[in-house]
Amino acid sequence: MLGALGTHMSLDQSRAFRISVTELAHFCCRQGDVVLGNDRSPTLQQGQEGHQRLQSQRPEAYQREVAVKAHFSGQFCHWTLAGRIDGLMLDGGPLVEEIKTTYCSAQDLPAAQHRLHLAQAKLYSALLCQQHDLDVILVRITYLKLDDDSEYQRESRHTGAELLDFLQGCVVEYSRWLDQYCCYLERRDASLAALEFPFQQYRAGQRALSVALYRDMRDQQRGLYHAPTGLGKTMATLFPALKQLGEGHVKQLWYLTAKNSGHRSVQQALAQFPQRPDLRVLFLQAKDKVCAGCDRTQLNCSPQTGYYDRLPVAREQFQASPSWQESDLQALAAEHRLCPHQLARDLLPWVDLVVADYNYVFDPQARLHDALADSKHIGLLVDEAHNLPDRARAMFSAELHRKSLIHLQQQVTEPALQKRIRALRRHYEATHKNAAPRALPPAFTQLLQATVEPLNDWFSQQNWLLFPEELFEHLMALWRFAQRAQSIADEDVLLYSDQPHRIQIFCTDPAPNLQPLTDSFHSCHFFSGSLLPMDYFQRCIQQLPGMSQLALANPFPPEHQCTLVAPVNTRFQQRNQSMAEIAGYIGQLWQTRPGRYLMAVPSYEYLAALMQQLSGQPQLPLICQPNSNEPVARAEFLQHLLSPRYLAGVIAGGVFAEGIDLQDNKLDGVIIVSTCLPPPSPEREHIKQHFEHSDGRGFDFAYRYPAINRVIQTAGRLIRSEQDTGVLLLMDDRFSQAAYRALLPPHWRPRLLKNSAELPSVLSAFFGTDV
Repeated sequence: MLGALGTHMSLDQSRAFRISVTELAHFCCRQGDVVLGNDRSPTLQQGQEGHQRLQSQRPEAYQREVAVKAHFSGQFCHWTLAGRIDGLMLDGGPLVEEIKTTYCSAQDLPAAQHRLHLAQAKLYSALLCQQHDLDVILVRITYLKLDDDSEYQRESRHTGAELLDFLQGCVVEYSRWLDQYCCYLERRDASLAALEFPFQQYRAGQRALSVALYRDMRDQQRGLYHAPTGLGKTMATLFPALKQLGEGHVKQLWYLTAKNSGHRSVQQALAQFPQRPDLRVLFLQAKDKVCAGCDRTQLNCSPQTGYYDRLPVAREQFQASPSWQESDLQALAAEHRLCPHQLARDLLPWVDLVVADYNYVFDPQARLHDALADSKHIGLLVDEAHNLPDRARAMFSAELHRKSLIHLQQQVTEPALQKRIRALRRHYEATHKNAAPRALPPAFTQLLQATVEPLNDWFSQQNWLLFPEELFEHLMALWRFAQRAQSIADEDVLLYSDQPHRIQIFCTDPAPNLQPLTDSFHSCHFFSGSLLPMDYFQRCIQQLPGMSQLALANPFPPEHQCTLVAPVNTRFQQRNQSMAEIAGYIGQLWQTRPGRYLMAVPSYEYLAALMQQLSGQPQLPLICQPNSNEPVARAEFLQHLLSPRYLAGVIAGGVFAEGIDLQDNKLDGVIIVSTCLPPPSPEREHIKQHFEHSDGRGFDFAYRYPAINRVIQTAGRLIRSEQDTGVLLLMDDRFSQAAYRALLPPHWRPRLLKNSAELPSVLSAFFGTDV
C-alpha cells in the first residue's frame, strides 16, 4: 500500500494515493482462514520467469502485461488504482488471463484463495470494461506449477455491468477507509509538528547527530554515524526521523535492531516525550514470541480459522485509535480472536513506525516483501549497526548437513520422496568428497530443486501445528540451501567440513547483497556506539562510495575514565602461562578498589578457565554469565548485577557485554582480557583472502577490526552518564602496539603499566582515595 504523497496538507486539500489491483483485492475481498502449512511462494524472479514462459506460448493475438488504471476521489483524498493484466485477447470475445505461479497443486489451494484470485481478475476486467466499454468478458485464472510447468485453469464469464458493480463496491469501501486514514494523518502530522525535544538541552554531540540525520533523510542520503555510548543516540535518531515523517518526506519509518534490547530502547525513548505524539508504532516479533500463549496441541488454530472474516471489524477499530502501542496489538487480537502474528502483518501498511529485527529487511528468507514493496518512501534506521556485517554474512550464507538428509530420509515416509532424498544424499556425499571451492556440480543443484519442490507439496498437506519442530528445521535448512545454490556469486566460497559434516555456501562480503536492498529505500541511516574505523563499516555495507559519515566525540569528560594497559601475553599459545599474572592484576585491582566490575573475555572456555583461576582468591565475589539462553538463568544473572559488589565474567561482544543497561547500578570498572580477536577459522581466512585481494587489508577486515569493535562495545558499559567514573583495564600487550592503539577511541588515552604493583598508586590518584 502506498501512503500519502507530498507534504503536510489540511483536510480541505486532497492527499494522493496510488495502489495496485492486488492490494485492493487483498483489502476488500479476502475471506476465510489464514492458510496453514507451508505456503512457500516463488521468488519474484521465479514468478516473472514463469509468467514469461507461459505468455510466450500463447497465440500471436495475445497481449501481454496490458496496463490499466482508473482515478477515484474520496472526501479527503484522491487515489489511482493501477495494474497490469497478465494476458488479454480481444479477438473472438474478450478474455482476461490472470497467471499465478505456485509450487503446490492448484487443486489443493483453499477455496478462499481461489475466490481472492478471481476477485483480482475481476478488478482487472472491470478496469478494462471502463476503458473499452465491453459487454461480456471471459475471466481465466491459470495456475502454473513451477516444478513441472503444468497448468490448471478456472474460467468464468461476467457481464460488464456485473464487473463494474463489483469494482464500485470495492472503491466505496476503500475510499471510506482512506478518508479515515487521512483524518488520522492530519492529527498525526499536527502532533509531530508540535513535537519538541524532550530534554532541556542536548548532550554533547546529540544535536549534531540529530541535525545530520535530519539532513541526510531530507536529501535521501545514506548515513553512517558513530555515536559513542551515553550520547543518547536512540532519541537523537528517532526525534529528527519523526519530524521528517510529519513533514511528509517519508511515509513510514522502520527502526531495525540486532537484539531485543533495541526494542526496549525505542520504547523508553518514546515514553520520554512529555506529551506522547499521535503515532502508530508496531513492534514486530517472531511468531513463537507473539503467539506464545497459543495451544500447539490443537488440530486447528482458532485465531487463524475464519481470521479474514473477522479482520475488517478489528481493522476499523484500529483505524479509530488515536495512537497505537505495543500492548494494543495483543488486546485487539484477543478481543476479536485473531492471530496476533498475522494481525501485525496486516496492519503494517497503516502504521508509522515499525520496530523489527534486521532479518525482516535483509534476510532473503524472512524479508517482508509485500510490506517493503514501497520501500522508496520508507526511511530506514539501523541501530547497533556494528552487528550488521556478520549478521548479513549469515543471512546470505547457507549450509546443508548430512544429518539433515539422514533425518529427512528417516522421517519422510512417502516412497517417491524417500527415493529422491536417498539420491540427493548420494550426490551430497560425492560433492562433499570432491570439495570444489567455487561451484556445485550441476547434477547436484538440479537434484536439489527436484527434491525440494515435491517436498514442499508434501509439507503443504501437513498440519503445521503438530509438525515436528526438528523435522521442520531440517526442511527449512534444505530449502534455504537449495535457494542459495541457484545464485552462487564471486564473493561466495564453498566450504566443506567433517565435524559437523556439511557443505556451506559462505558469503565473505555482504556489501554486494546489502547495497541493492539499502538503495531501494528513501534513505538509510546506520548508527552505533562503535563504528570505528568508519571506512571498514561503510565498505561492508555498500560497495560504492557516497555514504555520509559522522564520527562524534565522547560526550563525557575524558578524565572520568582511567584506561590502563596491562602488558600480559594472552595469545592462545600463552594463555595457560598468563593465567596467574591476570589473576594477580585483578586481585590487586579489587584490593585497591572493590566494587562492581565486568570482566570480558572472548570465549566461554577461556572464561571458565579464568574463573577457576580466580576462585583461589576468596575475597572476590565471582559471578559468571550463563552458558545458555535459558530465561531463568539470564534473569538470575541480571539480578546478581544489582549487588553492591561483584566481579562478573561475561563474553565480549555478547548480550551481557553490549545489551545491558545497569541504570543506577553503575560499574566501577571493566576488565577486558585479550584483544578479542576472532579465532581462526576457514570462514575468517576466506574473509581475509577476499579483502586482501579487494582492499589490501585482509587481516584487518577479518580479525583486527571486528576485535576492536568488541572491545569498544564492551568498554561502553562503563561511562553512561556525566556523573560516572571508572577504570578500564585492557589486559593484553598488543594494546601498546601502534596498529591497535590507533584504532582505540581518542578519549581513552591509555596508560601502559609496568606491572600490577603500579595499580594502587594509579587508582588512588584517579579515584582520589588512599590505598
